[in-house]
Amino acid sequence: MVMRTHRSPSAADFVARLAASPCCAAIVADDHLQAALASRAPILFILRGNGLELAPVVQRIHDAGKLVAVHLDLVDGLRDDHWGVAWLARSGVDAIITSHGQLISVIRDEGLVAIQRLLLSRRSHLDTAFTAISRSSPHIVEVLPGVILPRIAHLMPKFRAPVLAGGFVRTEADARAVLAAGAVGVTTSTAALWALDGG
Repeated sequence: MVMRTHRSPSAADFVARLAASPCCAAIVADDHLQAALASRAPILFILRGNGLELAPVVQRIHDAGKLVAVHLDLVDGLRDDHWGVAWLARSGVDAIITSHGQLISVIRDEGLVAIQRLLLSRRSHLDTAFTAISRSSPHIVEVLPGVILPRIAHLMPKFRAPVLAGGFVRTEADARAVLAAGAVGVTTSTAALWALDGG
């Protein structure tokens, strides 16, 4: 294990990275990494992979001048508990994504950016989202599927945290619509969008 030497950004710094290039690269396969490193994407979201072998990958991402967020619930080899959070912190990640609100305070205590993912597959989820987010106080909320954000933005509660949108955002028109609906950024595995500017 490589001990953490990288200084994590604040949540404000994390969001500020999205101003010029709002599309984050969602890495769902090993062969996506090299393309993402060479892209304009300011932040890489690792959604799949071996959580026990992340430290050298994180170092490569930092060496490329980018930030890295890891989805604790989805990477292999780690439990979605405080030990998993501690492992990722020691691996040098900048942010941790989870659907588990009770882990948000643990992530914050490690000095990392805490991103809570909300899966809005039913209208009733909108009714409970505000309470869940108010209780956990993440730095950032990621809404899935992101492509529906323009249709439901008027129904959503006003979160105190900035909103990212991920899932099924596959075209520039999708991404622009999501950003126009109030998202500060988009997470997408569509490499063609990683060069999208913030204009």
